[in-house]
Amino acid sequence: MRNAILFASALFVTSLAAIPAAHAQIPYNEGNVERIVRVHIFPGHSDAFYADFKANSIPLFEAEKSAGLIVSYRTFLNLTASGPEDWDFGYVIVYQNMAALDGIGDKIYPLRMKHYGDQTAEQKVLDKRYENAHLVSSYLVRDITLR
Repeated sequence: MRNAILFASALFVTSLAAIPAAHAQIPYNEGNVERIVRVHIFPGHSDAFYADFKANSIPLFEAEKSAGLIVSYRTFLNLTASGPEDWDFGYVIVYQNMAALDGIGDKIYPLRMKHYGDQTAEQKVLDKRYENAHLVSSYLVRDITLR
């Protein structure tokens, strides 16, 4: 009976040691987290959309980057649209990790208010933006490096 208890205890301790080893078997290292946003620009509204993005989004991204809230950002175009309603323009906001997204709205709010002045002025810009384009998709991805 004593040997059975010792054997069960040894087996239990061995199984506990295997838990971290099993975790280490994930075949990749986790990297940055990216918000990818794709937008359809309405026909004839490209100039207004790009002017708004340059005047409002880029300065906010730069402020977020300076504040250490984001790692970087980038923009891109769709060169292979599958139809007239497909997305035209996209941007990526790069965060250090998932934890960087915790409370991000509250952290960015003062930067937004510094840029726009108040919520009413910000809403006017957003309302105008919706006249130029609509959101096609927005999703998070995580960069990984295969081991």
